[in-house]
Amino acid sequence: MNTDILEGKGISANQIIESAEILPFMAEKRLVIVKNSGLFTVGRKNDTEIICNFINKIPDTTCIVFVEDHVDKRNKLFKKINSMNCAVTLETPKESDLITWIKREFKKNNKDIDNKTSIYMLRIVGTSMENLSNEIKKLSSYAKDKNEINLKDIEDVCTKSLEAHIFDLLKAMGYKKIDKALEIYSNLIFLKEPPIRILTMITRQIRLILQVKYLYEQGFNAKQISTNLKQPFFVVNDCIKQSKLFTIKKLKMAMKDCLEIDIASKTGKIDPQIAIEMFLIKYSK
Repeated sequence: MNTDILEGKGISANQIIESAEILPFMAEKRLVIVKNSGLFTVGRKNDTEIICNFINKIPDTTCIVFVEDHVDKRNKLFKKINSMNCAVTLETPKESDLITWIKREFKKNNKDIDNKTSIYMLRIVGTSMENLSNEIKKLSSYAKDKNEINLKDIEDVCTKSLEAHIFDLLKAMGYKKIDKALEIYSNLIFLKEPPIRILTMITRQIRLILQVKYLYEQGFNAKQISTNLKQPFFVVNDCIKQSKLFTIKKLKMAMKDCLEIDIASKTGKIDPQIAIEMFLIKYSK
């Protein structure tokens, strides 16, 4: 009742101001969230100027939160908000930060976990802190009589992320294990994962392996590749191992086939579930 969410570059400065000036109903505050307005980049100079002047006049009963994917730090409005210590950069945590956080969360439950096991947990669960938090709680309850979490605990308890399943799928393809690749795919379908989403994740993984393989063959080491591609170090290490199972030519062919399946599926020319099965068989031979 006291929250407005305004989104997109079509929002005018006056709309934001009108929303901010409405008094809260049966509450002390109202919240106005403005998403990806473009006010912090080039192109909306007049609206940016209006909001910049309004900042000092925001009613005490209103909080405005700007959520922007793209910000030009030379922008006048950004400088204004930054000078008020109200600008916060929210970045995806680095691998080392996640490992530290995982250890700290387990410590709250009187459990220990080493770096190797933490990295394995990241590979199985993924880097979503929400998912990791849920799995940490599950593991802590499961291992209530133990002080240290080990690899077997993670294998027994943790729910694999879609990324982990796709990693295993590509691994099975690389080692030419058709039955294993089809089994993993069938399990994902059984878990109600949409075929098109699975295809998207396969395409993403193949693209990443291709990028890693190219850079690795150019003489870059895993750390440099991780920095260049902005991927966790353990992901790059896994991709280097997988890249040895495919040639660059084969990876480019697979990317092309994924694109063709995607287009044909979305135009109703083929059944995506069957098309992906045929793709897996082709590249697992």
